[in-house]
Amino acid sequence: MIKTAIIEDSQALSSVYRAFLNESDFNASIFNSTISDVNRMIKQGGFKLIICPCFPKFQNGPKIAQIIKSDQQLCRAVFIVSTSMQQENIRSEWDLRDIDGILLKPFDQKSLNHVLLKAYRSHPQKTRQIPLALVIDDSKAVRNTLASYLKELKFEIKTASDGYQGLKIASKFLPDLILVDVEMPVMNGFEFCKKLTKEPGIKDIPTIVVSGTINETQFRKGFKAGAIDFLEKPVSQPALAAIIESVSVKENISSVGTTVILSKDNTLSSILRKTLNFLNSSINICSSIDELETYLCVSIPDIVILDLCAHEDKLDACKHVRELLGSDSPVVIAIADEKDSNIMFQCFKFGATEFIIKPFGRDEVKARIENHIKLKKLQDELVRKNRILESLAYKDKLTGLMNRRYFDKALKDEIESAQSNNTSLSFLMIDLDGFKQVNDKFGHDTGDIVLKEIASIIIDNVRGNAISCRYGGEEFCIIYPDTDLAKAVKNSERIKRFCGAKPISRYRIYQTISGGVSSFPETSSPEDLVADADSCLYKAKKAGKNRIITSFDE
Repeated sequence: MIKTAIIEDSQALSSVYRAFLNESDFNASIFNSTISDVNRMIKQGGFKLIICPCFPKFQNGPKIAQIIKSDQQLCRAVFIVSTSMQQENIRSEWDLRDIDGILLKPFDQKSLNHVLLKAYRSHPQKTRQIPLALVIDDSKAVRNTLASYLKELKFEIKTASDGYQGLKIASKFLPDLILVDVEMPVMNGFEFCKKLTKEPGIKDIPTIVVSGTINETQFRKGFKAGAIDFLEKPVSQPALAAIIESVSVKENISSVGTTVILSKDNTLSSILRKTLNFLNSSINICSSIDELETYLCVSIPDIVILDLCAHEDKLDACKHVRELLGSDSPVVIAIADEKDSNIMFQCFKFGATEFIIKPFGRDEVKARIENHIKLKKLQDELVRKNRILESLAYKDKLTGLMNRRYFDKALKDEIESAQSNNTSLSFLMIDLDGFKQVNDKFGHDTGDIVLKEIASIIIDNVRGNAISCRYGGEEFCIIYPDTDLAKAVKNSERIKRFCGAKPISRYRIYQTISGGVSSFPETSSPEDLVADADSCLYKAKKAGKNRIITSFDE
């Protein structure tokens, strides 16, 4: 089961998701777009796929994506945006580098599952610590021999005795490498390769054909069917190791990225697809500029390989592709015939990052691209760390709640909203009772555990568009937009009850809280919300602690 988080504010659409994903490959949990629910989702963790609406109700969608992608556990999750917009308009709202797929509404059960499976299976971040190889041969002795060689080369192994079984195993486990025998009953190795290349989720797995006889006819059949290399029987471990090294299967474990090949030449596209398997990249083929433009409406690739051979004005083609990409970030690799080598330097000026002349060798292409990939990884890591730093600027590291800096901005925005829309705005200030004694008696590490557990209870019990923050030290606060005093007090009492009822740490500390609640326009002016809640909190402490007080309690 693929653990999936769905951010959705509509109850009707949430019910649709639950019904459509019931008994599917996706174990779905649904959250709304409030800060508290997004924090709850991050706290729960472990999600492999996340769906977010293009225009969430309570927060800006790209901001939600940034918060999620700055989390260490969720930064590798597949991120899908659901929308009823025309795809080309999404570019104005989102950084498409944050999006791995688009779910167009309205959708039915079949299309929903198709979009999610396609995005998940093609996502290049799904990595293994140890590569997996699938060996397909009708001879048990051959299977055992190849398996033993591959184990020596630090692979995990799956085996199949025929092509049909091999296809099922490949679809289920998505191996990093397939070895298939040519001479098999029912389905020979070439037929297996042809069927493999027609399956979207597994068509790009590098496949090596094993045969007792390798001649020109076999080579043509194999490459036409989709094989990337040949291995002659009897197989030796050094020969197998050499082929694995040449196709760089093991580098797949850590490589990432998305590649688009723009070419009308199917043969060249096929060769490049197989050559670039070491990228572990989601590789897409576009046969025209218009097709590339459509693709770029929903995704920005890391690499674009541009076949200039079919273009009359090659420099204009380079320039046009770079303009479509909209930035200098993606790598553009131009491929041209030997007679066009004189335009190489002009191509660099018009947007190309690299220039390759046909005919080319696999090692040459790999070496040229690897340098750009290394640089791209460094740039992506810098972007990711900057996102984390930006997120931390508004987030309390210990508790996961928003911090005082964020609170000051959020309160100002919510006050303006309440005044302009003539709605209620309530505010709760919380302080932990006797927290200094907890630190003195059990130590600051235990004190930190208490703070995290209280924050966790707040996250679990705040609903709607409420904003929970760590105000400072052992003080927490909650902003309740569009909420009157009675509702704010009811939620505050619930939080208080859960805090005092839960034993915390191995010392079984029952940490009570005191709180003060103010509300605009019922008890306070906008300017006095915080001061009035703080005054009520002081009264709660003076009255014996473990209670919530409002100015109406006087």
